[in-house]
Amino acid sequence: MIDIERHRQDLTTWGITRIDQLFSLAEVESARDPIVRIGAKHGLHSATGWERSQSRFTGAKEFRAAVNALTHSDSFPNLVTPDLLDLAERLLGESVTLMPPGQQILFTLPGASSWSVPHDVWHVDAPRSGKNISPGLQLFAFLDDVEPTGGGTLAVAGSHHLLNHAGQLRSKEFKRRLAREPYFRSLFNPDRDPIARLDETQGKIGDVNVRVMELTGRAGDAWFMDLRILHSPAPNAADSARMMLTCRLPGTSVGTNWY
Repeated sequence: MIDIERHRQDLTTWGITRIDQLFSLAEVESARDPIVRIGAKHGLHSATGWERSQSRFTGAKEFRAAVNALTHSDSFPNLVTPDLLDLAERLLGESVTLMPPGQQILFTLPGASSWSVPHDVWHVDAPRSGKNISPGLQLFAFLDDVEPTGGGTLAVAGSHHLLNHAGQLRSKEFKRRLAREPYFRSLFNPDRDPIARLDETQGKIGDVNVRVMELTGRAGDAWFMDLRILHSPAPNAADSARMMLTCRLPGTSVGTNWY
């Protein structure tokens, strides 16, 4: 039984919450297996596991295109079921809709020689509307285990509380405004010392507590994240690929004009 009130409190306080074993192993295997087959076809996966990549986040262009095309295939499972939408609606407190292009695969080959919190690629998927309300949720579902330093998305928990009354702000302007604060100025600084420990990222902006969280979990686990949360892809310094599925679920009250 999912404790809806506890997860709603997490979303209110931190803007992010994890639900263990939301999906069955059969469901995630049906999504993971075709990705593995494509990896084998492109010489990136064998009986010994995944090849390590020299690029920052993914693999060859042809492999990425084939993986991205999977979600448009009739043979790929749809994990965004009516039950999932109902759960998202109970967490958000209003009806949701599936934002185009629907479910998407997140994939990162192993390959990073070390792991640290990146200074770049931080962004939000929903602009600030000038109102202190959540525009919706983003789902991150694990198709395989993702351990710490294994490429899991990084999120600045608590950042959904910031600049909600500053008018309409797109991602670039939102990030520029955040950089006025010492916490974010340091986070975005390419010349800062590497941050390898997440307990070093705790801070406070006014009366708002913030900290960087790493989206890790077992196959079948899922995170729900407020669409206003600042987040970033992360390097994969583990031995296995990061395989996740994501989709964005805006509340129907925000309409479609903001995306």
